[in-house]
Amino acid sequence: MSEEKNILVVGTGLIGTSIALGLTAQGSQVFLSDIDPAALANASKVSGATKYLDQDIAVVVVATPPASVAKVIAKAVVDHPRAVITDVASVKGSIFRELEQLGTTDWDRIVGGHPMAGREVSGAIGAQGNLFLDRPWVIATSDRTSSGAIGIVKELVESLGAFPVLRSIEEHDRAVALTSHTPQVVASVLAGELMDAQGSYIELAGQGIRDTIRIAGSDSKLWTEILSDNAQYISQQLNQVATQLMDFASALDEGNRESVTAKLVKGNQGRDRLPGKHGSSQQSTAILVVRLDDKPGELARLFTVAAQANVNLEDVRIDHSLGHPTGLVELTVAPTSVAILKPALEAESFVVIS
Repeated sequence: MSEEKNILVVGTGLIGTSIALGLTAQGSQVFLSDIDPAALANASKVSGATKYLDQDIAVVVVATPPASVAKVIAKAVVDHPRAVITDVASVKGSIFRELEQLGTTDWDRIVGGHPMAGREVSGAIGAQGNLFLDRPWVIATSDRTSSGAIGIVKELVESLGAFPVLRSIEEHDRAVALTSHTPQVVASVLAGELMDAQGSYIELAGQGIRDTIRIAGSDSKLWTEILSDNAQYISQQLNQVATQLMDFASALDEGNRESVTAKLVKGNQGRDRLPGKHGSSQQSTAILVVRLDDKPGELARLFTVAAQANVNLEDVRIDHSLGHPTGLVELTVAPTSVAILKPALEAESFVVIS
């Protein structure tokens, strides 16, 4: 982002502070505003940005909780008559409808935004300047948004290492209902089932359940707002998922293995449609499972062997063994790398299971 542009970030939670941190690291002049003085002070300390004191602003980034976004945007339109105003809320339709009700003008300066990034932790303490690196950032526009304003927001997005994706407001809300909001609901429901499970069942929990419910640790109050604001599209998607689950249950009840297999294969195929590394199409990979002692330096030693063998690790997952000081590490590599990495690991006394 051009160092000449003063940027105001309103809201100093995880996303707002991460934006400020990323921009200040590049030398941009960033100011912060928040109704909570303690949160503002903490975010300023973390990001290096300074408190807003009526400076002239070129870009306003609204990063407040979803319920207040429209009102903050409407106020920013009046307070900063020459500024481009964008936001980071995960729902767009409800915000733009509320702006209409508030009688907002200067629509050409308002650009909807949604970085497809986050963490399970909240607040400035979890902020990372590289949080948006190589992540899509939706720019949701209406037919009243000016190309100049879109260009300024694209520049901000790219300066944070993200790549801008232009979508209409409806396209955005339908897409996130499927790819973000429904997974949150499914993870939360499944995690909730653990509350009534016997302790002996919980002891058998492996990496599969941990991966599936990871996002269930997200802020419940924040997600109540997000889900409520996109209720129509999420409800439609949940009903489709519910139908698929009931069909799956029926196939199991009937002993219809052919149907069960077909549904699992459809899941395989759907997963393969997700973009791969750096946004490219999914590439064929292989997995090596390595037993690892749970002690300092072992993971570093494993990575060193991979580096010395000139093998790139596409992904790494760790599954800890219950009651034992060992774990299983899944290394995702290119298929051609298996024949190189496996003997290299075994030569260093690692046990390669598969």
